[in-house]
Amino acid sequence: MRRPRRSRRKSRRLRVIRLWTYPDAVRAVPYLNSVLGSVREDWLKMQHHRLEIDRLGQQRADRRTLIHLQDAEKASFRATEDFRDSLRELRKIDVFLLDPVQGLAFIPFQRDEELAWIIYDRFDERRLIGWRWHKDTLETCRPLTELGDDPPVAAKAEA
Repeated sequence: MRRPRRSRRKSRRLRVIRLWTYPDAVRAVPYLNSVLGSVREDWLKMQHHRLEIDRLGQQRADRRTLIHLQDAEKASFRATEDFRDSLRELRKIDVFLLDPVQGLAFIPFQRDEELAWIIYDRFDERRLIGWRWHKDTLETCRPLTELGDDPPVAAKAEA
């Protein structure tokens, strides 16, 4: 008897994400700035070590080069783990990294019964620079003023 074929893709669990309110996002800005700073630094260290490994790999394999290569591989592993830890920190609070170097992240909220995203930019003095619908292109950045008197706040409980 034949066994049914198993899919080679990993099964993905459905995960419910926290929808933020605008006031919560504003309060989280200092923390987000810190975490995204760590993400950026860890990413840059990781890339630096990868380049060093590539450079050393092209050199003649003498004892000194092999020792430096081993040290670079250990440092690369540590930097990769640090980067993953920083990403986990963002994932725990349901903030989604868009670009580690540019310091861009998306914070989910609900507007008009649809998923939308507050856009966080670590290098803009405003930090929360705009928003976009989930169905918009990634480049879309609507001004927060478009939200008018109805910023992305939690749904009000009905009495």
